[in-house]
Amino acid sequence: GRHQIVSPLRADGGLGAVEEFSRLKRIAPAGPVLKASVPGPYTMSGRLVPGDLYTDRWAVTEALLPLIQAELVALVDAGCTEITVDEPSMSCYAHKEDPERFVDIFNRTVAPIVGKCHLSTHLCFGNFKARAVGPRQYAPRFPAFLGMSLDEIHVEMASREFAELEVIRAIADAGKVAAVGIIDVKSYYIETVDEVARRVRMCLEHAPAEQLAFAPDCGLSQTARWAASRKLTNMCAGVEMVRKEHGG
Repeated sequence: GRHQIVSPLRADGGLGAVEEFSRLKRIAPAGPVLKASVPGPYTMSGRLVPGDLYTDRWAVTEALLPLIQAELVALVDAGCTEITVDEPSMSCYAHKEDPERFVDIFNRTVAPIVGKCHLSTHLCFGNFKARAVGPRQYAPRFPAFLGMSLDEIHVEMASREFAELEVIRAIADAGKVAAVGIIDVKSYYIETVDEVARRVRMCLEHAPAEQLAFAPDCGLSQTARWAASRKLTNMCAGVEMVRKEHGG
């Protein structure tokens, strides 16, 4: 839902991501690098109604920016080395808003942590009740989004039958990692290990292995647990199959 703003936006106690990361460090098994994810200010602003205090969504975004920035700094100070700033609303609305304005907002948000962690963003087309909320084309977003100050850009590909896969070449050519969505979270079809491996090989035709990462298209909050578990298991197995083919 959306919530009416009734007083100036504040986060005196933070946004909760640091506490979640600290708990994860306590309970996670040794070995895997732990990642924290924080919604960016434009995406978060979409859940708030400006009311009488803010003129529009852009004003809400600017009010949220320092609050989210402070949370990101606190995460780095807490030892987090992998951070994703989720901005799917930017990819959902870049067809009708200025993508350069989005890049400016993103870069100002992350400025204090650039170079202090592996920084990424997630740019899907929405997953509200397992449905997209914007035109599913990356063309209006690039090359502008290549100007984001980050290490990795995650793009939704599986649900779009890998349309515009060539965008991962542009991401790699810009010196960034292309994180490719190879699992369709909006479908209950369970991708087989062999299918996942074929998708990975297809991506390798566009970008070198060292600049590729693989993930589901989006989060799995709208996907039943039984399906999510099987999809993730097969995704990991398919990626590992190709890694072994390349001597990894």
